[in-house]
Amino acid sequence: MALFFTKCKVEVSTNGTTWTDVSSSMAAVEMDGGERDVGSVTAFGQDYPSVGVGPRKEVKVKLKVIYDEGTSGAFETLRAAYENGTNVYVRWSPLGGTSGKFQYATDPGYVTVFSYPSGESESANPILVEVEVVTPKVTKSVVA
Repeated sequence: MALFFTKCKVEVSTNGTTWTDVSSSMAAVEMDGGERDVGSVTAFGQDYPSVGVGPRKEVKVKLKVIYDEGTSGAFETLRAAYENGTNVYVRWSPLGGTSGKFQYATDPGYVTVFSYPSGESESANPILVEVEVVTPKVTKSVVA
């Protein structure tokens, strides 16, 4: 059975404890990074290398935020974290965040990319702001 991201619940937090549901102002959640370093060396007389694993790289959570002018929504929370260089947390549940569904949450991260509102006069599209949060890792859990 195919699953669809259209029911995704997205939340942001500035402390990892109190979460704000910003699903209605999010258009996309994308992931990048997180690769694990791997090293190898082949010794004299061996036909294959010895391989070792190293640490993972940081994860980049890319968000497309629907612009609004509220004081506590996704745009304002992420803008303030970007401008102040403070931590922000993001979590999302692809199937809506109901009990028993999976959710994914970042460790404390920083907004490294924030595009202020822009657009074209002839566009009928909503204003989108692209945001990138860099975090050490993302953790999977089950919604209680």
